[in-house]
Amino acid sequence: MAKPERGGWIAPTAYLMGAGWYFATCIVVGIVLGLWLDDLTGLEPLFILLGIVLGLTLAIGGGIRMLLPFMKRFGGGANGANGGSE
Repeated sequence: MAKPERGGWIAPTAYLMGAGWYFATCIVVGIVLGLWLDDLTGLEPLFILLGIVLGLTLAIGGGIRMLLPFMKRFGGGANGANGGSE
């Protein structure tokens, strides 16, 4: 009887791992590009700060777009996080 529920954790875990990789990639790419532009232009703290801000902005914006369908598909819990559609 427990067999249908055994694999129920795989899809949400894979979805959240993908979102985590997206967050990390956005932030790391922003930092690396900022460091590269700082070395190229000689404007030491400017581009690293812009890269961090841009990476965080992309991570948050894309993360929201990725996690909203996740919350709708897998449920938001018993505290009404489903958007009140039930």
